[in-house]
Amino acid sequence: MFRSLYFKIVLILIVFILTVMCVVSTVLLGSVSSFYTDQFLEQMEESFQPSSLLYTELRDALRAPDFAREQKAILRSYASILGIDQYRNYYILAADGTMLAGSDEELGASLPITPNLLTAIGGETGSRRLGNAGYADYAVRMDGDDASCIVYVKDTLEEMNQLNSRLFSIILLTLAAGLLIAILLSFFLARAITAPIQSLTVGAQLIASGQFSHEIDVHSHDEIGVLTDTFNNMKDVLRNTLLEIDGEKTKLETVLSCISDAIVAFTDGGAVLHFNESAKELFGTALGDSFTMEQFFELLDIPMERRQKGIVLSAGVRDVERSEDGTLTFRDKVYSERVFDVSLGRIRYIAGNVKRVGLIAVIHDVTARFELDKSRREFVANVSHELRTPLTSIKGACETVMEDPEMPEETRRYFLDMALTESDRMTRIVSDLLVLSRLDNKRTQWKIETFDLCRSITRLMEVMRQEFEARRHTVTFTPEGEIPPITADKERIEQVIINIVSNAVKYTPEGGRIRITASYADEHVTVAVADNGIGIPEEDQKHIFERFYRVEKSRTSETGGTGLGLAIARELVEAHKGTIAIKSKLGAGTTVTITLPRVSDPS
Repeated sequence: MFRSLYFKIVLILIVFILTVMCVVSTVLLGSVSSFYTDQFLEQMEESFQPSSLLYTELRDALRAPDFAREQKAILRSYASILGIDQYRNYYILAADGTMLAGSDEELGASLPITPNLLTAIGGETGSRRLGNAGYADYAVRMDGDDASCIVYVKDTLEEMNQLNSRLFSIILLTLAAGLLIAILLSFFLARAITAPIQSLTVGAQLIASGQFSHEIDVHSHDEIGVLTDTFNNMKDVLRNTLLEIDGEKTKLETVLSCISDAIVAFTDGGAVLHFNESAKELFGTALGDSFTMEQFFELLDIPMERRQKGIVLSAGVRDVERSEDGTLTFRDKVYSERVFDVSLGRIRYIAGNVKRVGLIAVIHDVTARFELDKSRREFVANVSHELRTPLTSIKGACETVMEDPEMPEETRRYFLDMALTESDRMTRIVSDLLVLSRLDNKRTQWKIETFDLCRSITRLMEVMRQEFEARRHTVTFTPEGEIPPITADKERIEQVIINIVSNAVKYTPEGGRIRITASYADEHVTVAVADNGIGIPEEDQKHIFERFYRVEKSRTSETGGTGLGLAIARELVEAHKGTIAIKSKLGAGTTVTITLPRVSDPS
C-alpha cells in the first residue's frame, strides 16, 4: 500500500500543503517579529538622537540636583511618543547601571544587565538587536558637566507574542482545511493517472529484462498514449545504443592495452576503477583489489590528498604544471629505479546509476630523457671545471711573470713552462672532446685496413719503452696462440691500447708489473692489459667509463689525465662492434679486457 501510486500522490499533496503552510507561517511570524523589533529600534533612535528635543531636555536636566526625578517627568510627558505601556517601560540608571527612577520601579529593582546596557555603561549607545532574547531594549548614555546617567527602555514583546499566537491559530485552521481538500483531490487524481500507467509498467518491465521484441499497445491519444508510443521508439534506440556502447567499450579496451604508458583510473572513493597492461607490469602484485589512490600517491611521491571536498594538492606544493583543462603534471617522479612524468586528470563514470567524477593517472616513462639531461648537465659542469683549472694556472703564471720584470731567468722559465704545460693539457682536453663529439655525431673519418694486431702492440711497446723505464715497470706481451690479422681502423685501435697501457703505467707504483696478452676465438680477438697497481674501488668501477670520471681527482690531475681516455676507448671499441670490460680489486691490480671482431667496419 505504501508503495502504491495512490499513496504517493496523497502523500505528495499533503506534504506540499504542509510545506507551503509552514513556509507561509514562518514568513508571517518572522515578519511580525522583525517588524515589531525594527519599529521599536527606529522609534528609539528617532527619539534619542542628539538633535532631538527629548535628548536635549534630558541632558539639560542633568544640571539639576535631583536630575532623576526631573528626567522621569520628562520621559512621562513623552510616553506616547516612546510607546510606553504595560509592556514597555523606561528606566533612569546611574552611569554604573544602578537604578535611580523608572516607569515601573518594582521591575527596575531587579533589572538584569543586558548586552545593550553593558554597552551604555561602557560609554556608547546600546542598540543591538538580539534575535532570541525574548525582549527588545535600548540604552543611551548621557553625560553632563556634573553628572552622567543612562536612559534605558525595555519592551517585553508580550504584545507581539499575543499577535503571533492569534496568527498561528488562524494558520492551523487553514492547514486543516487544506489537508482535507488535498486528500479528496489526491484520490481522484490517482485514479485517473494510474490505470493507463499500470499497463505501461508491465511492458517496461519486459523491456528491462531484455525482451526488446515486445511492443506496448497504445490505447489512448492523450499524454499517456504519446508516452507509450515514445516508449516503443525508445526501446529500439536503446537496443542500438547498447550495441554501440559495447563496441566502443571493446575499442577503448583495445586502445588502452596498446598504449605503452601506464594508465590507472580511480573512483571518487579512492578504489581502482581500471588499469591497462602497462600499469600491471609497472606495479606488479601491488596493483590488486586493495590498491588505493593513497597508496598510488605514496609510491610515486605525489603531493596530493583526498579530502571530503575532493582531491587537492598538499599545502606549499609549487613544482606542478597545470593545463587549461585542469590536468596536473608532476615531473621526474622516481619509482622502481625509473623516472616518470605523472599526469592527473578527472574522469567521469557512472556507478549505481549515479554520475561520478574520479581520477585518471597517466604514467609516462621518461627515464631515458632524464638520464640524457643529467648526463648533459654533468658533462657541461665537468668541461667547465676541467678547462677552468689549466686556464687559472696559465693566467696565474702569466700575471706573475708580468708583475715582476726583474724576475730571475730560471724562475721566469719555470712559470712559462707551467703555462706551456697547462696549455698542452687544455689542448688535449679539447682534442679529446672533439673526438667524442665526432663519435657521438657519427662524423668520424675511419681508415679501415687489415693489419697485424700483435705487430702493432709490439711497436707500441717500443714507443712507450722510455715511459716504462722511467717508472721502472716490467712490461711483457704474450700472444696466446696464433692471432690472425684483423680488419679495423688501425690508428684508432692503437689509440685505445695506448690509452689502456698508459693508465696501467700511471696507476701502478714504481717497479710494478704490466702483462699484455692477446688471444683469438670465435672470430674475435681479445687483448687484456693486467697490472698489479693500486686497483679501483668496487663502487667506482661502474662509473669508470663515464666522461671526466676520476677515482682520485687530485692524483689524476697530477698525472696529466683528462678523465676522457677510457670514455674515448669505450666509444671506439663499441664503434667497432666490440666490448671493453674492467675487473679490479683495490690494492691488488686491474685488468682491462678488449674484445674485437676479426673484421669490423665502423663506417
